[in-house]
Amino acid sequence: MWLAVFFSLVWAIPCRAEEQGRTLKDRVKSVSNKLYVKSGRLELTILPLTSISLNDAFYQKFGGGLGLAYHFSESLSLGFTGTYNLNVEVSNASYFGRKDESTPSAGKRNFLVGLNLMWAPVYGKVNLASEWVMHFDTYLSGGLGAIGSVQVDDSTNFGFAASFGLGIRLFISRMFAIRAELLDYMVFNDKVTFGSADFSKERSDFQHQLMFNLGLSMFFLDGDAED
Repeated sequence: MWLAVFFSLVWAIPCRAEEQGRTLKDRVKSVSNKLYVKSGRLELTILPLTSISLNDAFYQKFGGGLGLAYHFSESLSLGFTGTYNLNVEVSNASYFGRKDESTPSAGKRNFLVGLNLMWAPVYGKVNLASEWVMHFDTYLSGGLGAIGSVQVDDSTNFGFAASFGLGIRLFISRMFAIRAELLDYMVFNDKVTFGSADFSKERSDFQHQLMFNLGLSMFFLDGDAED
């Protein structure tokens, strides 16, 4: 009798494990195929007032703009981004904006443009709740840019910058993706005015302008065939 019970348990355990394995396999969808192809395609990114500055002491920026990139391969692309910003004064700007002092106007930047080379070494897929597969890629970027700043006399000064960043794309379909990126514009020759109105000084300054961009990307052209 004890032998019969023992052999029944030994037989039931692998059968139960096999049943669970089949159930899990039925629930989890295959993620072996890529949802999209980037190589040989154009990417247009729309930023509807979703470009936001993160490190401003004097002017908080809310901007909108466009980005255009061409993908030479699945991992390498060249892109241009341009935004126009609305500058909202914070408390420090009000303090420095007194009659006997001039606001450090380098922080009041209206135009940000950049030409960046982007490298996307990591591609991944995440299975959410065993039902929905999210495709994504992450990328690093680096390049040159220009910044237009409004001075205290309402004139516009243009400075050159190097830009570095990192970002992620979350693909909704073959054509659409949500794109988020963090960009650091390293401004080389933005002018800043210091001192009183009678003894003001203007000098070049080196600053970091940190921007967070969130936009909708659309992909055009058929692209290259997958290997």
